[in-house]
Amino acid sequence: MVYCDQFEYLKNNVINHGLCTHCGTCAGLAGGALNMIETASGPLPVLNRGNETLKDPLIYDACPGKGLSYPELNRYVFGKTPENMLLGTCRALYVGYSRDRVIRKNSASGGIVSQVLIYLLQQKMIDGAVIVQMCNDTPWLARPVIAHTPADILDGGQSVYTPVPVNTILAQIQAFDGRLAFVGTPDQVASIRYLQMRRYEPALKIKYIIGLYVGTLMYIGAVESFLKSNRVQSLSEIRSLKYRDGEWPGYLKIELKDGNVLTAKKFYYNYLIPFYITQSSLLSVDFTNELTDISVGDAWSPRYIRQGMGFSVAAARSEKGVELLRAMQTEKCIELSAISPDHAMAMHAHMLDFKKRGAFIRFKIRKALGMKHPDFGYSPVRIPKKRILIEILIYCLFALGKRPVFRKLVQHIPPRILGPKFDVLRYKWKSLSRRTKRSGLEQQRFKEQGIPHDP
Repeated sequence: MVYCDQFEYLKNNVINHGLCTHCGTCAGLAGGALNMIETASGPLPVLNRGNETLKDPLIYDACPGKGLSYPELNRYVFGKTPENMLLGTCRALYVGYSRDRVIRKNSASGGIVSQVLIYLLQQKMIDGAVIVQMCNDTPWLARPVIAHTPADILDGGQSVYTPVPVNTILAQIQAFDGRLAFVGTPDQVASIRYLQMRRYEPALKIKYIIGLYVGTLMYIGAVESFLKSNRVQSLSEIRSLKYRDGEWPGYLKIELKDGNVLTAKKFYYNYLIPFYITQSSLLSVDFTNELTDISVGDAWSPRYIRQGMGFSVAAARSEKGVELLRAMQTEKCIELSAISPDHAMAMHAHMLDFKKRGAFIRFKIRKALGMKHPDFGYSPVRIPKKRILIEILIYCLFALGKRPVFRKLVQHIPPRILGPKFDVLRYKWKSLSRRTKRSGLEQQRFKEQGIPHDP
């Protein structure tokens, strides 16, 4: 493949099949020959310099859209495949939060990610951190940056629920003199780990990888739809946007140039998921960001939600991840309470099932329809028939939701009405499907090249 056009190969085998995860790796590796252009289907790579031929095989090989072998990457990162295939390798599991009240309050959940990055900087264990910040000129979009100060890190403390091509930062990393931490989504992290495995020098500058739990992302059309439902016709009317403003679990907050402010509770804004969920969300098998040093998500449990303020679940996967969290707890930077794998899975059982069984069912549906799907090097041994039927129904609902007629229809229903109704329906659906979706989940077996592995 060294002598063929790698971008043409990528287009023909990934992008044209709707498999792009919008990670930006190809653009980051292309030496300025590719740009990521925002489209209705997420940011996509396009040639920046005419008909240039790109010969670097990493442009295709490191693409997570086609799939990267998780067993192979796990053996590279941790020296083994996970004992628990639902959560990934975990040396320690915690629920916790930053003890800095400002950091905790201004973060998406407990402020663990921001606090870890600030600690690494202050201890001179890194010289910069790759994070995401909202853009000043296009405040409805976000961009990757290398943060050099605690203030820079705090500017990126919020969640972003649209795809951001973080790995375009590889071009800047190449010129960066120093050690880095990297914060990314599962696909971005998998690509970075693959590059490290291939000894790609810029990726080796990354000494700590912090990952975010990622269930579903939405295309930027979701924000446009929300605006139009509130009689705002253009993204250009936005002055600032925060997806998780206020006290945990937070709410969408959009400040407009005319001074008006639009808000929606986090779970109310989710009414747009069936209409604008990204294809990569449906094809990802990694919810807990399994290839990191530390993975962090919301601690969704009634016990923590009742207390407010924000709690994070943190999975320390590598030895240095464990050492880092324990040192921070000893120095009273963070508060941590150890939890069991069962507790960690119970918090997110619905989404673990959506990824670890639902995604593989969606692969089978795509295959039956003559469509490509990614290959992650493993698959479930057997999924109950009832669970398959539920996923077929979900697949059909998402397929209908993305049709223009339904997207147009939802714009005419005020979010203040649709949001609460959707939340009630979401709760009822989870209650009705709970037994089937969780049945056998913890006992689910997986195989790599035909060899079964128990969770």
